[in-house]
Amino acid sequence: MKLIKIIILYLLLASVKVFPQVLDSTETDPVNITAMAVIQKYIYAIGGMDNFKSVVDRTTIMSGSAMSQPIQITMKQKYPNKLLQELSVGEMNQIISYNDGKGKIKIGNEITDIEGKELERLKIDATMQFLLDPESYGIKTELLPNQYIDSVDCYVIKFTLPSGIRWFQYINVETSLKFKETKEIQTKQGLFEQETYFSDYREVKGLKYPFRIVQYLGLQEIELNVTSLEVNTGLDDKIFELPE
Repeated sequence: MKLIKIIILYLLLASVKVFPQVLDSTETDPVNITAMAVIQKYIYAIGGMDNFKSVVDRTTIMSGSAMSQPIQITMKQKYPNKLLQELSVGEMNQIISYNDGKGKIKIGNEITDIEGKELERLKIDATMQFLLDPESYGIKTELLPNQYIDSVDCYVIKFTLPSGIRWFQYINVETSLKFKETKEIQTKQGLFEQETYFSDYREVKGLKYPFRIVQYLGLQEIELNVTSLEVNTGLDDKIFELPE
């Protein structure tokens, strides 16, 4: 049960979350480049703003393993901020739902409200286009010095949430695609750091998504491959109703 809870709470498919934003800065000079310019390069690399805005719902199915156990994750999102994620490990099943500012987690027959910093993170993950205007969510962005990650030269963008929690995005300088993500995860057990690596980008209706995700949380390693990714299938709002 502990393994399932860790995975479902902190694997909210950052892998397919893009960074759409209306940008004023197009500066790409290595000396003067800004966080907004890097985000703009990333948007162009994955397919452009118009293609991103055309996505109103998305269903992603992933399969893989964690600690030698087979797992499957199904995630459904709908504009503007509806989310449903289900994780199965053997006979165990866990569901996270977010809708209209509220989040709940269901494990078996037990339903628990998601609150505090966990709810803050869930809200941002659920909002498909939140970075069109990150300041309206109190999120600050900052471009840090480049870093080499596994011999890959990366731009580093820091996102600071209103609570002070920090997320870091590592964008491959050569391809302008996201290579790695690091998130601070606040739980009742304390503050953890989650690392996620992205690869095998494939195009789905004009947008590129990573189809291989490897995630580390403490000593736990999770390997996932996207087996299905569909957009604009007309997901019904009833799917996202919170469990009672």
